[in-house]
Amino acid sequence: MRCWAEININNLYSNIDEIKKIVTKDKIIAVIKADAYGHGMLEICNALIKKGIKNFAVATSDEALKIKELHDDIMVLILGPVENEYMDLIADKNIYFMVTDFEEIEYLEKTGKEKGKTTDVFIKIDTGMGRVGFQESETEKLNEILKNASHINPIGIFSHFSSSDSDKDYTKLQESKFKAMCEKISSGISSIKYRHLHNSFGTLKFQDSIEDFVRVGIILYGGVTDEETAPYKFKPVMSLFAKISYIKTLKEDSFISYGNTYKGKAGKTYATVSIGYADGVRRDLSNKGYVFYKGYKCEIVGRVCMDQLIILLPEELKNEAKKGDVVEFFGENISVVEVADLCNTISYEILCGISQRVPRIYVEK
Repeated sequence: MRCWAEININNLYSNIDEIKKIVTKDKIIAVIKADAYGHGMLEICNALIKKGIKNFAVATSDEALKIKELHDDIMVLILGPVENEYMDLIADKNIYFMVTDFEEIEYLEKTGKEKGKTTDVFIKIDTGMGRVGFQESETEKLNEILKNASHINPIGIFSHFSSSDSDKDYTKLQESKFKAMCEKISSGISSIKYRHLHNSFGTLKFQDSIEDFVRVGIILYGGVTDEETAPYKFKPVMSLFAKISYIKTLKEDSFISYGNTYKGKAGKTYATVSIGYADGVRRDLSNKGYVFYKGYKCEIVGRVCMDQLIILLPEELKNEAKKGDVVEFFGENISVVEVADLCNTISYEILCGISQRVPRIYVEK
Protein backbone atom coordinates (compact mmCIF):
# COMPACT_ATOMS: atom_id res chain seq x y z
CA MET A 1 0.00 0.00 0.00
CA ARG A 2 1.51 3.33 -1.08
CA CYS A 3 -0.75 5.39 1.17
CA TRP A 4 -3.75 4.85 3.45
CA ALA A 5 -6.05 6.44 5.98
CA GLU A 6 -6.20 4.72 9.35
CA ILE A 7 -9.59 5.02 11.08
CA ASN A 8 -9.34 4.54 14.83
CA ILE A 9 -12.66 3.18 16.09
CA ASN A 10 -11.64 3.44 19.76
CA ASN A 11 -11.05 7.16 19.28
CA LEU A 12 -14.50 7.40 17.71
CA TYR A 13 -15.95 5.73 20.80
CA SER A 14 -13.98 8.04 23.06
CA ASN A 15 -15.50 11.02 21.27
CA ILE A 16 -18.98 9.60 21.77
CA ASP A 17 -18.21 9.24 25.48
CA GLU A 18 -17.26 12.93 25.61
CA ILE A 19 -20.55 13.91 23.97
CA LYS A 20 -22.42 11.69 26.45
CA LYS A 21 -21.10 13.97 29.21
CA ILE A 22 -23.52 16.54 27.79
CA VAL A 23 -26.48 14.50 26.50
CA THR A 24 -27.66 10.91 26.64
CA LYS A 25 -26.92 8.68 23.66
CA ASP A 26 -30.62 8.71 22.70
CA LYS A 27 -30.31 12.45 22.01
CA ILE A 28 -27.32 12.06 19.70
CA ILE A 29 -27.84 12.30 15.95
CA ALA A 30 -24.56 11.22 14.38
CA VAL A 31 -23.91 13.12 11.16
CA ILE A 32 -22.42 10.66 8.67
CA LYS A 33 -22.94 12.58 5.44
CA ALA A 34 -20.18 12.94 2.84
CA ASP A 35 -19.03 9.38 3.51
CA ALA A 36 -18.85 10.21 7.23
CA TYR A 37 -16.61 13.20 6.53
CA GLY A 38 -14.35 10.92 4.50
CA HIS A 39 -14.10 8.20 7.16
CA GLY A 40 -16.39 5.66 5.46
CA MET A 41 -20.12 6.02 6.01
CA LEU A 42 -21.11 2.37 6.27
CA GLU A 43 -18.22 1.39 8.52
CA ILE A 44 -18.73 4.37 10.83
CA CYS A 45 -22.45 3.70 10.99
CA ASN A 46 -21.84 0.05 11.91
CA ALA A 47 -19.36 1.05 14.60
CA LEU A 48 -21.69 3.63 16.11
CA ILE A 49 -24.59 1.19 16.20
CA LYS A 50 -22.38 -1.15 18.25
CA LYS A 51 -21.84 1.81 20.60
CA GLY A 52 -25.60 2.19 20.99
CA ILE A 53 -26.25 5.11 18.64
CA LYS A 54 -29.56 4.78 16.78
CA ASN A 55 -30.04 8.20 15.15
CA PHE A 56 -28.19 9.29 12.03
CA ALA A 57 -28.20 12.20 9.60
CA VAL A 58 -27.06 12.30 5.99
CA ALA A 59 -27.19 14.87 3.19
CA THR A 60 -28.68 13.01 0.23
CA SER A 61 -31.31 10.45 -0.66
CA ASP A 62 -28.68 8.05 -1.98
CA GLU A 63 -26.77 8.18 1.31
CA ALA A 64 -29.95 7.49 3.26
CA LEU A 65 -30.94 4.54 1.10
CA LYS A 66 -27.50 2.93 1.48
CA ILE A 67 -27.74 3.14 5.27
CA LYS A 68 -31.30 1.83 5.40
CA GLU A 69 -30.40 -1.15 3.22
CA LEU A 70 -28.15 -2.38 6.01
CA HIS A 71 -29.98 -1.16 9.10
CA ASP A 72 -33.73 -0.80 8.85
CA ASP A 73 -34.18 -0.27 12.60
CA ILE A 74 -32.34 3.06 12.89
CA MET A 75 -33.62 6.59 12.44
CA VAL A 76 -32.21 8.35 9.38
CA LEU A 77 -32.83 12.02 8.62
CA ILE A 78 -31.84 13.68 5.35
CA LEU A 79 -30.49 17.18 6.02
CA GLY A 80 -30.29 18.26 2.38
CA PRO A 81 -33.09 19.02 -0.06
CA VAL A 82 -34.95 16.01 -1.47
CA GLU A 83 -36.22 16.18 -5.03
CA ASN A 84 -39.96 15.61 -5.39
CA GLU A 85 -39.51 12.41 -7.37
CA TYR A 86 -37.55 10.85 -4.48
CA MET A 87 -40.05 11.67 -1.74
CA ASP A 88 -42.30 8.62 -2.15
CA LEU A 89 -39.39 6.20 -2.23
CA ILE A 90 -37.76 7.82 0.78
CA ALA A 91 -40.96 7.83 2.81
CA ASP A 92 -41.68 4.18 1.93
CA LYS A 93 -38.28 3.26 3.41
CA ASN A 94 -39.17 5.03 6.70
CA ILE A 95 -36.53 7.66 6.09
CA TYR A 96 -37.26 11.15 7.37
CA PHE A 97 -36.70 14.23 5.24
CA MET A 98 -37.40 17.93 5.51
CA VAL A 99 -39.79 20.24 3.72
CA THR A 100 -38.47 23.72 3.13
CA ASP A 101 -41.14 25.59 1.19
CA PHE A 102 -44.88 25.62 0.40
CA GLU A 103 -44.37 24.02 -3.01
CA GLU A 104 -43.04 20.85 -1.40
CA ILE A 105 -46.00 20.68 0.96
CA GLU A 106 -48.39 21.17 -1.95
CA TYR A 107 -46.68 18.35 -3.85
CA LEU A 108 -46.91 15.95 -0.89
CA GLU A 109 -50.55 16.80 -0.35
CA LYS A 110 -51.37 16.23 -4.01
CA THR A 111 -49.54 12.91 -4.35
CA GLY A 112 -50.74 11.80 -0.94
CA LYS A 113 -54.34 12.32 -1.97
CA GLU A 114 -53.76 10.42 -5.21
CA LYS A 115 -52.13 7.47 -3.47
CA GLY A 116 -54.06 7.56 -0.21
CA LYS A 117 -50.99 7.96 1.98
CA THR A 118 -49.65 10.33 4.61
CA THR A 119 -45.98 11.27 4.83
CA ASP A 120 -44.08 12.05 8.04
CA VAL A 121 -41.78 15.06 7.61
CA PHE A 122 -39.59 17.48 9.51
CA ILE A 123 -40.10 21.21 8.97
CA LYS A 124 -36.89 23.11 8.22
CA ILE A 125 -36.87 26.75 9.28
CA ASP A 126 -34.33 29.48 8.59
CA THR A 127 -33.25 31.19 11.80
CA GLY A 128 -30.26 32.98 10.32
CA MET A 129 -28.23 30.54 8.26
CA GLY A 130 -29.81 31.92 5.09
CA ARG A 131 -29.60 28.66 3.18
CA VAL A 132 -32.96 26.85 3.08
CA GLY A 133 -36.10 26.77 5.17
CA PHE A 134 -39.26 28.70 6.01
CA GLN A 135 -38.70 32.30 7.04
CA GLU A 136 -40.10 33.94 10.16
CA SER A 137 -42.65 35.91 8.15
CA GLU A 138 -44.10 32.63 6.82
CA THR A 139 -44.79 30.95 10.17
CA GLU A 140 -48.46 31.88 10.57
CA LYS A 141 -49.29 30.80 7.01
CA LEU A 142 -47.34 27.59 7.54
CA ASN A 143 -49.24 26.82 10.73
CA GLU A 144 -52.59 27.20 8.97
CA ILE A 145 -51.54 25.03 6.02
CA LEU A 146 -50.23 22.29 8.29
CA LYS A 147 -53.43 22.34 10.37
CA ASN A 148 -55.48 21.79 7.24
CA ALA A 149 -53.16 19.26 5.64
CA SER A 150 -54.46 15.70 5.49
CA HIS A 151 -51.59 13.89 3.76
CA ILE A 152 -48.55 15.41 5.46
CA ASN A 153 -47.74 14.66 9.08
CA PRO A 154 -45.19 17.08 10.58
CA ILE A 155 -43.34 15.35 13.41
CA GLY A 156 -40.56 17.83 14.08
CA ILE A 157 -38.93 21.18 13.42
CA PHE A 158 -35.25 21.94 13.07
CA SER A 159 -32.85 24.68 12.05
CA HIS A 160 -29.10 25.18 11.91
CA PHE A 161 -26.59 27.42 13.66
CA SER A 162 -24.32 29.39 11.35
CA SER A 163 -21.69 30.61 13.81
CA SER A 164 -21.92 28.68 17.08
CA ASP A 165 -18.13 28.33 17.11
CA SER A 166 -17.43 32.04 16.71
CA ASP A 167 -20.35 34.39 17.39
CA LYS A 168 -22.14 34.00 20.73
CA ASP A 169 -24.54 36.91 20.27
CA TYR A 170 -25.72 35.80 16.84
CA THR A 171 -26.14 32.23 18.09
CA LYS A 172 -28.26 33.48 20.98
CA LEU A 173 -30.36 35.40 18.46
CA GLN A 174 -30.86 32.22 16.46
CA GLU A 175 -31.90 30.39 19.62
CA SER A 176 -34.54 33.00 20.40
CA LYS A 177 -35.84 33.03 16.86
CA PHE A 178 -35.99 29.24 16.79
CA LYS A 179 -38.12 29.06 19.93
CA ALA A 180 -40.49 31.77 18.74
CA MET A 181 -40.90 30.25 15.28
CA CYS A 182 -41.43 26.77 16.70
CA GLU A 183 -44.21 28.02 18.96
CA LYS A 184 -46.03 29.71 16.08
CA ILE A 185 -45.66 26.78 13.71
CA SER A 186 -46.59 24.03 16.17
CA SER A 187 -49.51 25.82 17.82
CA GLY A 188 -52.46 23.44 17.76
CA ILE A 189 -50.51 20.69 15.91
CA SER A 190 -50.07 17.73 18.26
CA SER A 191 -48.03 15.64 15.80
CA ILE A 192 -44.98 17.92 16.17
CA LYS A 193 -42.94 16.28 18.92
CA TYR A 194 -39.30 16.98 18.14
CA ARG A 195 -37.11 20.05 17.92
CA HIS A 196 -33.40 20.26 17.28
CA LEU A 197 -31.01 23.09 16.52
CA HIS A 198 -27.60 22.29 17.97
CA ASN A 199 -24.64 21.28 15.83
CA SER A 200 -21.22 20.26 17.20
CA PHE A 201 -20.14 23.58 18.66
CA GLY A 202 -23.69 24.48 19.63
CA THR A 203 -23.72 21.30 21.71
CA LEU A 204 -20.48 22.24 23.44
CA LYS A 205 -21.09 25.94 24.01
CA PHE A 206 -24.88 26.37 24.35
CA GLN A 207 -25.93 23.44 26.47
CA ASP A 208 -28.73 25.25 28.32
CA SER A 209 -30.87 25.44 25.19
CA ILE A 210 -30.48 21.87 23.91
CA GLU A 211 -33.86 20.38 23.05
CA ASP A 212 -34.68 16.86 21.79
CA PHE A 213 -31.55 16.08 19.76
CA VAL A 214 -28.05 17.32 18.98
CA ARG A 215 -26.55 16.82 15.52
CA VAL A 216 -22.85 16.14 15.98
CA GLY A 217 -20.40 16.01 13.11
CA ILE A 218 -16.88 17.37 13.34
CA ILE A 219 -16.43 16.66 17.07
CA LEU A 220 -17.43 13.06 16.39
CA TYR A 221 -14.39 12.73 14.12
CA GLY A 222 -12.01 14.77 16.26
CA GLY A 223 -11.31 17.44 13.65
CA VAL A 224 -10.98 20.07 16.35
CA THR A 225 -8.43 21.43 18.81
CA ASP A 226 -8.37 21.03 22.58
CA GLU A 227 -8.43 24.80 22.97
CA GLU A 228 -11.73 25.27 21.14
CA THR A 229 -13.50 22.33 22.81
CA ALA A 230 -12.24 22.59 26.43
CA PRO A 231 -13.06 21.13 28.90
CA TYR A 232 -13.97 18.31 26.51
CA LYS A 233 -11.24 16.43 24.68
CA PHE A 234 -11.84 14.86 21.29
CA LYS A 235 -9.41 12.50 19.62
CA PRO A 236 -8.58 12.34 15.90
CA VAL A 237 -10.31 9.38 14.27
CA MET A 238 -8.49 9.57 10.93
CA SER A 239 -4.73 9.51 10.43
CA LEU A 240 -3.24 9.81 6.94
CA PHE A 241 -0.05 7.92 6.10
CA ALA A 242 2.16 7.27 3.04
CA LYS A 243 5.39 5.48 2.27
CA ILE A 244 8.74 6.82 1.17
CA SER A 245 9.48 5.53 -2.34
CA TYR A 246 12.84 7.14 -3.16
CA ILE A 247 15.73 8.85 -1.34
CA LYS A 248 18.60 10.87 -2.75
CA THR A 249 21.33 13.22 -1.57
CA LEU A 250 21.91 15.96 -4.13
CA LYS A 251 25.36 16.15 -5.69
CA GLU A 252 24.72 19.72 -6.81
CA ASP A 253 22.07 22.41 -6.43
CA SER A 254 19.00 21.55 -8.53
CA PHE A 255 15.30 22.34 -8.81
CA ILE A 256 12.72 19.99 -7.32
CA SER A 257 9.22 19.30 -8.71
CA TYR A 258 7.08 21.28 -11.15
CA GLY A 259 7.56 24.95 -11.89
CA ASN A 260 11.04 25.32 -10.37
CA THR A 261 9.55 26.82 -7.19
CA TYR A 262 12.17 25.21 -4.93
CA LYS A 263 15.90 24.75 -5.47
CA GLY A 264 17.46 21.90 -3.56
CA LYS A 265 20.92 22.29 -2.06
CA ALA A 266 23.92 20.09 -2.69
CA GLY A 267 24.54 17.76 0.22
CA LYS A 268 20.91 17.84 1.39
CA THR A 269 18.87 14.64 1.40
CA TYR A 270 15.36 14.47 -0.04
CA ALA A 271 12.74 11.74 0.01
CA THR A 272 9.90 11.18 -2.44
CA VAL A 273 6.62 10.14 -0.79
CA SER A 274 3.90 8.21 -2.62
CA ILE A 275 0.93 10.51 -2.14
CA GLY A 276 -0.30 13.63 -3.91
CA TYR A 277 -3.21 15.92 -4.58
CA ALA A 278 -5.19 13.15 -6.32
CA ASP A 279 -5.16 11.44 -2.93
CA GLY A 280 -6.30 14.56 -1.11
CA VAL A 281 -3.00 16.18 -0.06
CA ARG A 282 -3.73 19.75 -0.97
CA ARG A 283 -1.49 21.51 -3.48
CA ASP A 284 -1.63 24.47 -1.09
CA LEU A 285 0.93 22.59 1.03
CA SER A 286 3.62 23.05 -1.62
CA ASN A 287 6.71 24.59 0.01
CA LYS A 288 4.92 25.18 3.33
CA GLY A 289 3.46 21.92 4.60
CA TYR A 290 5.23 19.19 6.53
CA VAL A 291 4.97 15.55 7.53
CA PHE A 292 5.86 13.71 10.73
CA TYR A 293 8.66 11.19 10.34
CA LYS A 294 10.73 9.53 13.07
CA GLY A 295 10.04 12.30 15.57
CA TYR A 296 10.66 15.22 13.18
CA LYS A 297 8.45 17.54 11.19
CA CYS A 298 9.90 17.35 7.70
CA GLU A 299 9.16 20.11 5.21
CA ILE A 300 7.29 19.47 1.96
CA VAL A 301 9.46 21.05 -0.74
CA GLY A 302 8.52 21.96 -4.26
CA ARG A 303 5.01 21.57 -5.61
CA VAL A 304 2.80 18.71 -4.52
CA CYS A 305 2.28 16.48 -7.58
CA MET A 306 -0.77 14.43 -8.49
CA ASP A 307 0.58 11.18 -7.01
CA GLN A 308 3.83 12.11 -5.24
CA LEU A 309 5.58 14.83 -3.28
CA ILE A 310 9.06 15.47 -1.90
CA ILE A 311 10.23 16.16 1.64
CA LEU A 312 13.50 17.51 3.00
CA LEU A 313 15.10 15.17 5.51
CA PRO A 314 16.87 16.73 8.49
CA GLU A 315 20.55 15.95 8.96
CA GLU A 316 19.66 13.66 11.88
CA LEU A 317 17.68 11.36 9.58
CA LYS A 318 19.66 11.38 6.34
CA ASN A 319 21.44 8.13 7.18
CA GLU A 320 18.45 6.47 8.85
CA ALA A 321 15.75 6.94 6.23
CA LYS A 322 14.95 4.08 3.90
CA LYS A 323 12.45 3.20 1.21
CA GLY A 324 9.20 1.85 2.61
CA ASP A 325 9.32 3.97 5.76
CA VAL A 326 6.00 5.54 6.74
CA VAL A 327 5.32 9.25 7.21
CA GLU A 328 2.24 10.84 8.80
CA PHE A 329 0.43 13.75 7.19
CA PHE A 330 -2.04 14.23 10.00
CA GLY A 331 -3.25 12.22 12.96
CA GLU A 332 -1.75 11.77 16.41
CA ASN A 333 1.30 13.99 15.78
CA ILE A 334 0.03 16.61 13.35
CA SER A 335 -3.51 17.87 13.83
CA VAL A 336 -5.76 17.99 10.78
CA VAL A 337 -6.59 21.51 11.97
CA GLU A 338 -2.91 22.46 11.52
CA VAL A 339 -3.07 21.19 7.95
CA ALA A 340 -6.30 23.06 7.31
CA ASP A 341 -4.82 26.29 8.66
CA LEU A 342 -1.87 26.00 6.27
CA CYS A 343 -4.37 25.61 3.42
CA ASN A 344 -6.53 28.52 4.62
CA THR A 345 -9.51 26.21 5.00
CA ILE A 346 -11.23 24.09 7.67
CA SER A 347 -10.64 20.56 8.90
CA TYR A 348 -13.96 19.42 7.38
CA GLU A 349 -12.66 20.10 3.88
CA ILE A 350 -9.37 18.30 4.47
CA LEU A 351 -11.09 15.18 5.85
CA CYS A 352 -13.77 15.12 3.16
CA GLY A 353 -11.11 15.67 0.50
CA ILE A 354 -9.22 12.43 1.09
CA SER A 355 -10.00 10.65 -2.14
CA GLN A 356 -11.62 7.27 -2.59
CA ARG A 357 -8.45 5.76 -4.02
CA VAL A 358 -6.90 6.04 -0.55
CA PRO A 359 -7.73 2.78 1.29
CA ARG A 360 -9.40 3.13 4.70
CA ILE A 361 -8.00 0.77 7.32
CA TYR A 362 -10.18 0.33 10.41
CA VAL A 363 -8.43 -0.38 13.69
CA GLU A 364 -9.31 -0.60 17.37
CA LYS A 365 -6.39 0.39 19.52
